[in-house]
Amino acid sequence: MGLFYTLLLLVLLVLLARWIKSKEAEWIGSYGEYKVRKAIKKIEATSSGKYKAFHNLYIPKQDGSTSQIDHVILSDQGLFVIETKNYSGWIFGDETSKYWTQVIYKQKEKFLNPILQNKGHIKALRDWLGEEFVHIPMHSVVVFLPRAKFKSNAHFAHAYVVYPKQLKQVLEQHQTKVIDRETKQRLAQKLETVLAKDKTQEKEMKKWHMQAIRTKQKQTEQHIQQNRCPKCGGVLIVRKGKYGTFKGCNNYPKCKFTQSIG
Repeated sequence: MGLFYTLLLLVLLVLLARWIKSKEAEWIGSYGEYKVRKAIKKIEATSSGKYKAFHNLYIPKQDGSTSQIDHVILSDQGLFVIETKNYSGWIFGDETSKYWTQVIYKQKEKFLNPILQNKGHIKALRDWLGEEFVHIPMHSVVVFLPRAKFKSNAHFAHAYVVYPKQLKQVLEQHQTKVIDRETKQRLAQKLETVLAKDKTQEKEMKKWHMQAIRTKQKQTEQHIQQNRCPKCGGVLIVRKGKYGTFKGCNNYPKCKFTQSIG
């Protein structure tokens, strides 16, 4: 019986380790959002009503899916759309590259350029808000935790890439009032509609959002396997570029979809 219980314990430990590994990215992401939310709440509490924050929004898109936005700060100076990244190590990237690189010792990992990612969020938000709010300025902000160290001297012209303690400085750079009180109230009311009312609803919204992402990924993979562009339906052609071989849409430059090979 001693051997049986030892083997059972080993199996349970392996399963526990696998479960922890499967949840690791989610926990790290949640911790990052928590730290940024804490910094935003501090700003909000000391602003005398100048800023109003909204967290974890699910914006409906025209294709039936949603765009998840970590934080939005509403002010007289416009909307600040915030994407949180909880990475550690050295970070290399510029404004236009499709991917950035994380380096920890000799290990390198690529991740989607958060500026481009947030650009998609802003587009979804602007489309959803519609013509009534088309004049509202939207400022893109990407927040990394201090565990990440930037090793490239890239200049970001269309977004702020900062740490949590620099958020207040970003907000204070914009002093010109561009939204009147009534418009600000209508914006706040509309943003409230895409917030979860409780934890149960938030869990359901997140579950549906992830299912939609997986469905879209499968559809994209199917299109690529059939040499069809998932963006416009054009034909994918094998090409060679500076960074190697890739598949590109034959409707380029109108459609700029690419997929690396190998």
